[in-house]
Amino acid sequence: MPPKVSIIILNWNGLKDTLECLESLQKINYPNHEVIVVDNNSSGDDVNIIKEKFGDYVKEIIISKDNLGFSGGNNLGIKYSLKKGTDFILILNNDTIVEPDFLGLLINKFKLDEQAGIVAPLINYYNKPQIIWSAGGKINKIRGAGVAYSDKLSFINKKASLVEFVSGCCMLIKKEVFQKIEGFDENFFLYNEDTDLCLRVLRTGYKIFVESNSIIYHKVKSSTKRNLSAVALYYETRNRLYFVKKNFNNFYFITGLYIGITMIIKSVFWIISGEFKKVEAVWKSIRDFASGKMGK
Repeated sequence: MPPKVSIIILNWNGLKDTLECLESLQKINYPNHEVIVVDNNSSGDDVNIIKEKFGDYVKEIIISKDNLGFSGGNNLGIKYSLKKGTDFILILNNDTIVEPDFLGLLINKFKLDEQAGIVAPLINYYNKPQIIWSAGGKINKIRGAGVAYSDKLSFINKKASLVEFVSGCCMLIKKEVFQKIEGFDENFFLYNEDTDLCLRVLRTGYKIFVESNSIIYHKVKSSTKRNLSAVALYYETRNRLYFVKKNFNNFYFITGLYIGITMIIKSVFWIISGEFKKVEAVWKSIRDFASGKMGK
């Protein structure tokens, strides 16, 4: 019997995407897997509809009484999976579609390298499936975040690559990793918790790989310009500062200076374009970080 894999899908008012993701998972050819859906306090009838359509396929639906964010919601699923006995945990965004062979290819990489702690697939754009959104990446101390590798065509990279971080959009992690480092740091709530997890994995001596023959598709805009919402800017800015202070404290002044100058410049452009909510969100995030306000 191949190793048991618990697939954790976090749903928060994303029923349509979750249903499409589950439909694609039903077609995978890896036999020993189970699906755990964590509902992060959705406002609609998401849970009942998932039960109605996928009750025979989904192993468990965990309902949170509050929105715990990406980190807290996934931690619920991780704790459940470890308690029930699993060999691997797959963190998978609900707005993804998978190829039938993606999971087996990820498992095979663990068989080839016993030091592998995390293996992730190549993540392509859903609406432009030949374009790579993320092929893993490196950790940038100055920016306080992971920087993803990407290519125009998915056939450019066809071998497993050693990387410093992979996106929390999809990462296969063996249980021993969580037994050593536990789960995501819930201080992040949203954004950058995946980079922090990867760094902790590396520091325990494990390796992180991208298996480029394994492919999934992520519903993100393939625009070259990244236009974050005010909410996203708040969490991303605050969490970059927290990530560096937590993990590279001797580098914190440089990162803080870089982020501060960058946000001053961006704020000028946002004011000119009338995007006042973004200006407010960014400077609120810096004030909250300085006062120790983390989490949600």
